[in-house]
Amino acid sequence: MTDVCAILVNFKNDKKTTDCVRSLEKNTVKPVCVYVINNASTEASQKYFESLNFSIDVRWIWNKENRGFAAGCNQGIKAATEEHAGCYIWLLNNDTEATPTALEKLLEKAQSTNAGITGSLIKKANGEFSGGVGFIHPKFASVRRPKSSGEQGFDYVEGSSFFISPECLQKTGLLSEEFFLYFEESDYCLKAKQNGFKLAWATDSIILHDIGSSTGSEIAKGGVPYFIDCLMIRNRIYFALKNGFPIFGVLIGFAISLALRIKRCQIKRVFTILKITLSKKSFQRFIERNGGFYEIRD
Repeated sequence: MTDVCAILVNFKNDKKTTDCVRSLEKNTVKPVCVYVINNASTEASQKYFESLNFSIDVRWIWNKENRGFAAGCNQGIKAATEEHAGCYIWLLNNDTEATPTALEKLLEKAQSTNAGITGSLIKKANGEFSGGVGFIHPKFASVRRPKSSGEQGFDYVEGSSFFISPECLQKTGLLSEEFFLYFEESDYCLKAKQNGFKLAWATDSIILHDIGSSTGSEIAKGGVPYFIDCLMIRNRIYFALKNGFPIFGVLIGFAISLALRIKRCQIKRVFTILKITLSKKSFQRFIERNGGFYEIRD
């Protein structure tokens, strides 16, 4: 059986992270190692995690700053591939729980289809269908989730359960850290497909996702808070322009997003979105004001 290393990024959600690792202990096929990257780690959090006992191998990486999802994942990937060369990498949101056969079915699908990236079927904690993959509009770069598990022709695998083959990882490399959070998985899928790899969806690999709790947001309650809303729109535009989507369509989509927020009287959001989209320095300050660490890269 091929080795699989699971990687979780925690940000002030110790209980959910613990529950996620516990669910991996109960899987019929277990990761050879679980790497937990603890962003904005505190002494109390470190003591809590180090006091726990698991039946599977768990390694901890402590970050003083909140370096974002992609940067945390990359730390885990580097550690995993150094210790387990040629392993599959399973990026898993820390606010998820894997059902007992989730990894077994994920690995079966990845190997039977020879896919570079494979996703699971994501359900909300109440069992309601949520997705696992997504579609990107070819002109406007808007995204949507599938309405059922029968939809095909998807463009990306969601980062909540993101399974990378060793061949794909070797050729495609690490995740882009330019996004901080959101759209890094879409960007990675596009790069993987350009490198000749295909995507697969293991609809019998079930992951339960407590939507939004990994970011501490109100998404699970039906709202989109200021930080998340601004970040998602900025990153969609950045992703689209970086990957060569038609600029006219991208600008139309951007204008519609701004117009909707003006209609809702969310004027502060409009100005923030404009600033962080047009200026990397403004984006850096925005991340830092909201408790993150962001390094500008040329």
